[in-house]
Amino acid sequence: MSSNSPESSPAPLLPSNPLVMASNKALANKDFRDTVRQMHAEGYPLVKMVEALGLEDDMTARIRQILVDLPPDVVEGIRKATLEMLDSADYVMPLDCTVTDKELEEGLPVDVEVLPESGIETIHVRPLLTS
Repeated sequence: MSSNSPESSPAPLLPSNPLVMASNKALANKDFRDTVRQMHAEGYPLVKMVEALGLEDDMTARIRQILVDLPPDVVEGIRKATLEMLDSADYVMPLDCTVTDKELEEGLPVDVEVLPESGIETIHVRPLLTS
C-alpha cells in the first residue's frame, strides 16, 4: 500500500500541548537527554521527573493527575518508549495524542497505552471509551 492511499495513516500532528512542546525542545540538549535517561534508570516517578527537569510550569493539574494515576505497566511502557527514542537520533517524544488540551482541561477521561507504531514504541493518549 502506498503512503498516498486513503487507507494509510495520516501524518501525526505536531503537539500543541505546552508540556510536550517544552519537552521536545529540551530534548535537543544532550545533558537533558542524559538526565532523562538516568532518571528513568533510577525509576523516578513521572511527575517528579517533570519537576526535576524544570518543566513543571508547563504541567497542568490535569496532566499531573493523569501521570499519577497511570498503572505501573503503562509507566514502564513510557520508560521503554522514551529510552528507545533516546537511543535513536530522533529526539522527539514518541507520542500520538488525539485528545485536545481543551478536552483535557475539561476533565475528559483518557486512556494511555504504549503500542508499537511503525516499529517504534509510541505513547497513545485517547479519549476513554465507556460502554
